[in-house]
Amino acid sequence: MIRQIICKDVLDNVVSLRFVLSLLLIAALFAASGFIFTGRYAKQSQDYWKKMNDNLSVLREASSPLYGLAFCRQRIVRKPKPLTFCVEGFEKSLPNCFRFNAFTSELPQIEGQGNFVLPHFSDIDWVFIISMILSLVALVFTYDSICGEREQGTLRLMLAGTIPRHEVLLGKYCAAMCTLGIPLCIGLLISLIIVVSSKDVAVSPGEWLKTLTIVFLSFLYLSVFVLLGLFVSSRTAHSANGMIILLLVWVALGILVPSFGRIISDVSSPSLTRTELQRRLNEAGSQVWGKSSQFGPNAGTATHNPSESNPPARARLTIALTNARNHVIEDHHNRMLAQVSSGWNLVCACVSPVVIYQRACEAIAGTGINHCVNLRRQIQRYQNDLMQYIRDEDSKDASSLHLIFNEVYCARYWKTISHKPADFDTVPKFQERDPPLGRSLKSAIWDIGLLAVFNLVIFAMAFVSFLRYDVR
Repeated sequence: MIRQIICKDVLDNVVSLRFVLSLLLIAALFAASGFIFTGRYAKQSQDYWKKMNDNLSVLREASSPLYGLAFCRQRIVRKPKPLTFCVEGFEKSLPNCFRFNAFTSELPQIEGQGNFVLPHFSDIDWVFIISMILSLVALVFTYDSICGEREQGTLRLMLAGTIPRHEVLLGKYCAAMCTLGIPLCIGLLISLIIVVSSKDVAVSPGEWLKTLTIVFLSFLYLSVFVLLGLFVSSRTAHSANGMIILLLVWVALGILVPSFGRIISDVSSPSLTRTELQRRLNEAGSQVWGKSSQFGPNAGTATHNPSESNPPARARLTIALTNARNHVIEDHHNRMLAQVSSGWNLVCACVSPVVIYQRACEAIAGTGINHCVNLRRQIQRYQNDLMQYIRDEDSKDASSLHLIFNEVYCARYWKTISHKPADFDTVPKFQERDPPLGRSLKSAIWDIGLLAVFNLVIFAMAFVSFLRYDVR
């Protein structure tokens, strides 16, 4: 009997005007998303490889003496992700440039941005279309699934026989999901054809698996709104009332709750301004300089002649200054991440499946804030590898003092680091690596679990409500 209910409801939905309009809208949006992505990705890839080649040229020139390699100020830009056609994750508003040397790194910055207004607008990607448009379409198909048939009198006739109510509810749920799956699958297919046909986009097998995972998450997310529509429809006597309630719920979950989460996060976890950060850096440096005598005599003195100074003491002082500066910058960076995390966690606490779905897809695709965090961690590991390489090469030079610290003046005149040229072929080069699917799933497992819990809870609510629904 469930099969008959599914076939009947799917047929009724497919021949309706709302299905035709939804199909045309979704197909057009997915097609526009594919064309916009391919055009933008080609330019981003070209700019990325040009800047990375420029950085390699700077690194090659600096490695002529080994000490120049330690002080080389590298500039790494964020690699464009092929899966941004699935979820862009506000990457236009996030830092895209990282500057560092072997000793320290600066805060990530935004460079090369075009129109300053554009970052405030979301791109039309899969997640935007599904989270905002298709979720509304799901409510349009389910707002009258129970109460609408009650108004027509067909629900009373259906339940007058031996059909259990849970079969009716399951049949309507499956019918709504099948109906939504048609425009969704057609839209995804159109977008994939456009992306794959572009010669500038290369999607690896691992990224295809991530894409399939995002598709699965999309159906899990849409299931929440289908069940929500069934629940409200089983709680109202008139379909017009159900539509109004569902529209208000959709606006609250998709727009109001995420906005309030950001506002409260700004108030509860404010980050430092640039002026405050510079003040903390100056204070940290002053505290270390105030204790310079503890590092040895003449630690604060640096002349052309190392015999007039104390190179080991100077090295200890400078290392302490560098560590203090790095600690302040790292603390500031962690505060900014905590501010973002607290805002998202607050939104999740306010039960917003829209944000949970977006966050899970970003974690799977490796875009958005996850991309920035992962890239910074890779740069920190690369700094350690580069420093170890410099130490190993410096140990081979008997004329070096073997004092590696962040002061180019001493390195040049005291030979605290070897002046011999480094073999550029053996010098570590930075290469951004995408996280594997297993690690991405691990970072998104909490959000996937939340979506599953939403489905179970709302299904239970709809089931209990339908059991008690008066069909007269």
